[in-house]
Amino acid sequence: MLNKRIEKITIQILDEYKINELPVPVNEIAIKRGLEIKAYDLGEDVSGVLVIKDGLGFIGYNPTESKVRQRFTIAHELGHYELHNKQNESALFVDKQFKVEFRNQDSSTGEMSREREANAFAAAILMPEKLLVKEIKNHHFELSDDDNLQELAKLFNVSVSAMTFRLMNLKLLSQY
Repeated sequence: MLNKRIEKITIQILDEYKINELPVPVNEIAIKRGLEIKAYDLGEDVSGVLVIKDGLGFIGYNPTESKVRQRFTIAHELGHYELHNKQNESALFVDKQFKVEFRNQDSSTGEMSREREANAFAAAILMPEKLLVKEIKNHHFELSDDDNLQELAKLFNVSVSAMTFRLMNLKLLSQY
C-alpha cells in the first residue's frame, strides 16, 4: 500500500472526528473506531498486540514502555486494524519492540510490508503533515536545532526519533 494512500486514510479519519488538536488523541480515535484498548504485561520484547475476532478488535499495549512508545504502539495497532482488517475476519498481530529484518525476496511483501504500513499509519495519524507544518511555522522552529526538534516532539507527544523520521519522510528535514 502506498504511503500516499495511508496519508489519505489518516486525513479522512482525523477529518471525520474533527481532530486538529495536539497531541492527537489516538486512544479516543481507536475507541471511536470500535477498538478496545487495555494495558497488558506482554513481556519485555513485545510492545503491542492487535486481536481481531469476527471483525471486533482489541489492542493490548505494554504499560512498562514510555508513554510516547505506548501512543505509537496504539497508533500502530490501529493502523493494522484500519489497513489490514479487511483482509481477515480474524487475525492476530504481535509487534515486538526490537526486530531485526533481513532483506530478501519477500521483503516487500507479507508481514514486513504490513509492519511498514502500520508504522507509516502511526506516524501519519500522530503527526499529521498539516499540523506539523502549522506548528513549525507558528513556533518558528529551526529543525536543525535539537532543542526545537525536542520541543516539536513534545507538542505531538511522540519520541524525537519518531518525529525525525516523520520530518525526513515528509522532506521537511534534510537527511544528514
